[in-house]
Amino acid sequence: MIITFASSKGGVGKSTTCAAIASALALNGERVLLIDLDQNRTLDRWAKKAPIEGLTVSAIDPQKFGSFFREKEASGHYDHICIDLPGNREVTLFKALARSDLVVIPAQASEPDLREALVVVSDIRDVAETTGRPIPYRLLLTKIYPLRTRVTDFAYAELARLGLPLFRTALVERSAYREMFLNGHPPVLTEPGKGAGQEIIDLLAEIRAIVADTKSELRKAG
Repeated sequence: MIITFASSKGGVGKSTTCAAIASALALNGERVLLIDLDQNRTLDRWAKKAPIEGLTVSAIDPQKFGSFFREKEASGHYDHICIDLPGNREVTLFKALARSDLVVIPAQASEPDLREALVVVSDIRDVAETTGRPIPYRLLLTKIYPLRTRVTDFAYAELARLGLPLFRTALVERSAYREMFLNGHPPVLTEPGKGAGQEIIDLLAEIRAIVADTKSELRKAG
């Protein structure tokens, strides 16, 4: 799978979600390449704190993304590639979108975040139209309060009104997501079978199902 994590707004949990999913895949015995394109190199620093077998994290200059991606994909060394995009709109965004099996768009339950998520959705649709291939995407609500609030209700209602696809799983505001950048340990290790760990397992199951369904539909169409 090629999974891209995209947001044109900082602070929505993009890098956190990317690291957590990539870790879960690697801890399942799969070979994962995580490409860190974010200017802050957050995931590159995180990976050095507690290396995970099967997970390779490479921080590269966005301008070198195309050639780097082609080389690594052709190598056959990886089962999955996770891409953490920069938190702004640039040409690398479109290159990554065109290669994705699924685009994950993290957003908090707020009007500004949903507005920025719509910008990414528009870019995905443009790239899909240009390349002539479907690019599945899902919005992921992050940093949700455990109890539903009026803000959360607004977010769900707005997403339904706009007809935007949404993961059933939402990531609750939990300390495990913040602590992973202090100690290097992902939620599936620190909270196995509960809390943040279970959220990531549930989210990964949804990701696998979406990618599998899309590939099945493409085979039938072909």
